[in-house]
Amino acid sequence: MSLYLVTALSFFAVSLLVWLGLWFMRRSTDPVAARIRRYVNPEWNQGTLAELRATVTTARDKVNPALEKVASTFGSAPQSQSKLRATLVQAGFYQENSAAIFIGAKMVGAVGLFIFYWFMAVAGGRSGPQFLLLAVLMAMMGYILPDFVLRAKIRRRQDSIASALPDALDFLVICVEAGLGLNAALIRVGQELQLRSQALSAELSMVNQELRTGISREQALRNLSTRNMIEDLKILVSSLVLSDKLGTNVADTLRAQSDSLRTRVRQRAEERAAKASIKMLFPLVFFILPALFIVMLGPGVILVKNTLAPMLP
Repeated sequence: MSLYLVTALSFFAVSLLVWLGLWFMRRSTDPVAARIRRYVNPEWNQGTLAELRATVTTARDKVNPALEKVASTFGSAPQSQSKLRATLVQAGFYQENSAAIFIGAKMVGAVGLFIFYWFMAVAGGRSGPQFLLLAVLMAMMGYILPDFVLRAKIRRRQDSIASALPDALDFLVICVEAGLGLNAALIRVGQELQLRSQALSAELSMVNQELRTGISREQALRNLSTRNMIEDLKILVSSLVLSDKLGTNVADTLRAQSDSLRTRVRQRAEERAAKASIKMLFPLVFFILPALFIVMLGPGVILVKNTLAPMLP
């Protein structure tokens, strides 16, 4: 079989596998496809989701007390727990025992990976200082892995809130101009944003709960900006607090903040687009161009080698 034919078949086979993998991933994560499946067979979908939620809730109720016991056994400083609790709030974990559960998960991850590697090494007949060093490294990896997961969740949640914030501002402007007060507008916007961003909807619902408990609106808004370290949200909260103190029109303030936020979002998109060419340079040079050179120059090099082989001594 010709070398060119083998190369072409290999290329098409790999391309087909990559395309199928991306198609299945997009199909499983596409919100439009999920909504279509829910509307096509709502009873089955609701029953399946209810069973899944019940299973997850049961497992969580059994695992969380065990993790709390592990955390209480090892213990930690109250100051570090307060910092960890603030970090967990940014990720959307508002429970009082979330810090203890997180510390217990880190301890269990460290011990679990250490025991798992120990068992695998003993089953493979390995021993010695190198084995002990790798086991300790696996334990350290199990200890710090929840931190990476927590940071990723915080980043994903902040991106969700920041992306939905312009739409929330537009909703607020419409509600306030329609005659609703700011508190009622926050409640309404939180209800309408459940499909757009559950994180922002939950945060606005928490602001509403704080207002109902008697906390002033200024303090509730400042708590909102403290829980979510997002620059745009801080600017919005500062503007609303200043508007409350000065007694200016809230609708005008919200409209000005909406226009300013849209401008900042557009500027960030232009900045990311300008950085894309620089970011693409490294994978282009180190991954794409070498493979391209091998495909283009490889057959020629092999042909030249076969041609010059009889001439060489």
